[in-house]
Amino acid sequence: MASNDAFDDRYDLREFAPTTDDQGAPTPETEAWMHAVGLGFHEPHPDAEGAARMASHFLEDQETFLGVYVREPLRGSVDETWPAGTFTWFRKRLTWDEGAAIDTQAISAVTVRPTERRRGILRRMMTHALERGVAEGYAVASLTASEGTIYRRFGFGCAIRERAVTVRRERALPLLAPTTGTVTVVTPEWLAEGTGRAVFDRFDARTPGSMVRNAGTWPIVLGQRNGDGSPAKDVRAAVHRPEGAGSDPAEIDGYVTWRVKEGTGDTVLEVVDLVYATDAAYLSLWEFLLSIDLNDVVKYNRSRLDDPIVAALGDNRAYDVEHEEDHVWLRVLDVPAVLTSRPYAVDGSVTLAVSDAMGFAAGTYRLDVVDGQGTVTRLSDGDDGEADLRLDVADLGAVLIGSVSPVTLAAAGLVRAADPAAPALLRAMLTPTRTPHGITYF
Repeated sequence: MASNDAFDDRYDLREFAPTTDDQGAPTPETEAWMHAVGLGFHEPHPDAEGAARMASHFLEDQETFLGVYVREPLRGSVDETWPAGTFTWFRKRLTWDEGAAIDTQAISAVTVRPTERRRGILRRMMTHALERGVAEGYAVASLTASEGTIYRRFGFGCAIRERAVTVRRERALPLLAPTTGTVTVVTPEWLAEGTGRAVFDRFDARTPGSMVRNAGTWPIVLGQRNGDGSPAKDVRAAVHRPEGAGSDPAEIDGYVTWRVKEGTGDTVLEVVDLVYATDAAYLSLWEFLLSIDLNDVVKYNRSRLDDPIVAALGDNRAYDVEHEEDHVWLRVLDVPAVLTSRPYAVDGSVTLAVSDAMGFAAGTYRLDVVDGQGTVTRLSDGDDGEADLRLDVADLGAVLIGSVSPVTLAAAGLVRAADPAAPALLRAMLTPTRTPHGITYF
């Protein structure tokens, strides 16, 4: 990797806040950054209205931008105004369990132009951002990745995985147990008036691994806009009310938005968003989707790994996993602050020796849990002290929510135990009351 001197000779690293002019349009520096992000993710640049809308979302989320600029750009190249590397971070809350959450330094829009690869741009941006995160008081950073091999070297561990699944309608119903409550079709416009966000807030508060959503996510998941910002005209919506509920929207405990796509093969009902504050709402909304005529397959891209619909289906072979991948990644910056912020399922004590190549979390720590609450004692600044478990900071991030088991990581050779019982104890301590389920991308 290029030395810091070589980096500074070639590049200028700038941190700035996105800004708009009096008409709400992004200022030239902000728009140039947006162009560079669009280039990195193969996205078309929005029209003037769309660019203003995107910029307003950046401001609402209170993002901090980084750009890496070529000091001596060639004439005619985009390097004259566009950054060669982009990066942003902002505050995003993560739920540990009902009643417990932590603010994370959420990282997004990470790009490096192909012409500038292997010159230390990503490492400089990441190091700068994490140092700023520590200074701003974050105990943990978070991200969702477009590629699965980039971030472990920076101390991030995959804490939640998800599946894209399909269910064939002709084999799915009836469900093995009766559902409860009432499902009614509504317009996306009505859902967007406030009911959708209220239901998500209930889901978010009770669901380990859930994270609050970006401002720009809501118009898409509620069926108002497509991913490219154009008006959505094909999205439908429905809500679930529990048994005995009246007409008060505050009683709604689940919603779904969807679209139907026809092709030369199967007609597919694609779930845009499925949010549930109760298990009853989840099953009833699935039953409703599987009851919609003139389609062959229901497709859902945010299924959790132990999806209860599998057990509920009349024929569980109607359920197929199309794809499984990493979702939420976590990077611990302050071990004591992270471990004392979450509740625990069982009491016990375990000593962790944490290695961290970037230095933020390295040390040996004893976690003592009494009555479900943890206290942490730092025993040394390195990972060379006596410990029940030895692990990299990336693997500490992976097990934090309770979706990834320390026993599994020990079997993979990533967690090293002095006592074979220690990984099982840590697994029991970290087990959440509900299965982690993240449906937020950023």
